[in-house]
Amino acid sequence: MLRRLGAALALLLACATAHAQPDATRAGMAPPDEQWVEVGETGFGTNRLVVASACPEACPWGELGDFLQESLAPDGYEIILCRNCNRTEGPRIVGKAAYPPPLVADDYEHGTTGRIRAKIDFGITEALMLKWAYEGKYIYAADGPYSNLRLLAKIEDPTYLLVAVKPGLGINSLAEIRERRLPVKILADTQPSSMPVLEYYGLTREALESWGGSYVPIKDITPETEFDVVVSSLASPANNPESDYWTTITVAHQLKFLDLDQELIDSMVSGLDMVPVTARWGVLRGVDRAIRTVGRSGEVIFARDDMPDQVAYDIARAIDRERNNLIWFVRPYSLDPRTVGDGKGVPLHSGAARYYREQGYLD
Repeated sequence: MLRRLGAALALLLACATAHAQPDATRAGMAPPDEQWVEVGETGFGTNRLVVASACPEACPWGELGDFLQESLAPDGYEIILCRNCNRTEGPRIVGKAAYPPPLVADDYEHGTTGRIRAKIDFGITEALMLKWAYEGKYIYAADGPYSNLRLLAKIEDPTYLLVAVKPGLGINSLAEIRERRLPVKILADTQPSSMPVLEYYGLTREALESWGGSYVPIKDITPETEFDVVVSSLASPANNPESDYWTTITVAHQLKFLDLDQELIDSMVSGLDMVPVTARWGVLRGVDRAIRTVGRSGEVIFARDDMPDQVAYDIARAIDRERNNLIWFVRPYSLDPRTVGDGKGVPLHSGAARYYREQGYLD
């Protein structure tokens, strides 16, 4: 089972990376040499630091960039946000101390129109992606490991893996789709814990299309988008771009939520570093009972090992000092002193570790 999930994950991420980087020039956007935004001198010696962030339109890594910018200002730091250092690129750019990549069509669609002309000092990404980059796995296998990456803080940000279907299908398990060869339209994101679910139930793209079914792209869906099944590990009532479609479709459609096989849940916990959780009544419209499933929680603020200890200390202190402000973003983030230093194998920066030890968060 784990081998199957691993293979599906590797293929999925390769495809996701390829599709996430459309050529901006072919799409009619400005060519790279017209995208630069001059920001002046930056770097650890200036207290003007550039962070790999994301879009200003409630993207989680963008929101956390705003949080860092506001939190560090009282300490004399000017945080400059690279709004297109997102998707899978953040760990690479930080690890290489590189310049931001060219803008792509998706950046423009979410309000990012400029490319910062400066090397990236530290960044924000998803906890599991940081672990993969540090270990040189999956999407980072060809260019990693980035063993110079270091954790500064883990921010809690929970989402659920949920599966829902139109009641008219008359099914109680995804397994019935293959058994009955139902020509369904499946709405699925490209997250690591969505496609392996479909693989587990034998709903590969090839199998599905062989009996007339199809996958429906999740991007830019509307209440009128046609689908029969939705599978996503980004389930949440929050209105960030990655999750807001759950609110859209559960309000527009009456959906029936399905339980997952315990074997699948166990394999995701052991093989994909997911957490066993319960989606409780009312988390979304149509969730009318407690549903045992898996979830994940963890955005990370991270740096390289060449970040001065005092800078890392200051960042950790500012995040902790201002942590109550995390609940006022589109996603209700939080900081848990028991997990703030948990990099899932990625070392904690020594400067951040010093601060957390002083606070009693670490032994």
